[in-house]
Amino acid sequence: MRKSLGTPSASTPTVVSNLGHGGFNFEVVGEQSYQKHLRKVSASRAERGERVTFPCRLRYEINPRTHGPAVRVDTTDGRALGHFPAAQAEVYAAAFRQLEQGGRIGECHGILVGGQPDKPSLGVWLDFKPKLLTLRNPER
Repeated sequence: MRKSLGTPSASTPTVVSNLGHGGFNFEVVGEQSYQKHLRKVSASRAERGERVTFPCRLRYEINPRTHGPAVRVDTTDGRALGHFPAAQAEVYAAAFRQLEQGGRIGECHGILVGGQPDKPSLGVWLDFKPKLLTLRNPER
C-alpha cells in the first residue's frame, strides 16, 4: 500500500523530523481500540500515577472506512496508538504524506493520560507544534 501512495517502505531508512515543543495540548482520538498497545507503553507506570512520556511517529494513511486521508499516531516500533481527529487530519495529512514521500517521518512526544481507578482507559496527548510541520513543507 505504501508503494502505491508513493511513500517509503518500512525498511527504507528515514530521517525523523521533530515536530514537538508546542506543549502536550493536541488530543489523539480512537485510543480505545489500542488499549493493549497503550498498556505496553505504560508498563504500569501511568496506573501508579507516574508521568509517562514517549516518542510517537506521525504517519500518513488512508482511512479504511472513509477512504479519506488520515494521520495515524504510532510508537517508534510501529504499533498504532490512535489518530488525529478528522478535522485536524484534513488539515495536516497532505503535509505528512509529502514529508514521507521525501523520506522523512514526523515525530513528537506523547504523554499518557488516564489509567487511574476513576478513568481506567489510557489516552494520549501530543506535544505537536503544527507550525514546524508547515515550515518543513514550504510547498504547501
